[in-house]
Amino acid sequence: MKKNIWFLAIAQLLILLIILFHYKEFSLLSYINSSFVVGGSLVFIGLISFVFSTGFFDIFVVSMRKTITPKRHMEDVMSMRKPSEVFTANVSPLFISGGIILSIMGIALIFYYM
Repeated sequence: MKKNIWFLAIAQLLILLIILFHYKEFSLLSYINSSFVVGGSLVFIGLISFVFSTGFFDIFVVSMRKTITPKRHMEDVMSMRKPSEVFTANVSPLFISGGIILSIMGIALIFYYM
């Protein structure tokens, strides 16, 4: 729970910095645009991390290693770890904070068009 709050607080600070440095004024439209970029990026990074951690690319990586590597180095290739074994991070804080930011952006968008 604390990790989700920290991700959300850091993301909101990043949104504020983007608004101040890029748009030079704080408006509802600039908040909507900035929160879309930050929230979408968090969800996208979370999705990419989830795909790598599930082992979706393991067969592709192992087969490419076998294809490209010469026969004399095949034992080294077989002893290498798969990408899913290397990447074991918890991606739920990225999904949760990205979803919350995109939800807040949606609410702000409703207020903008009212």
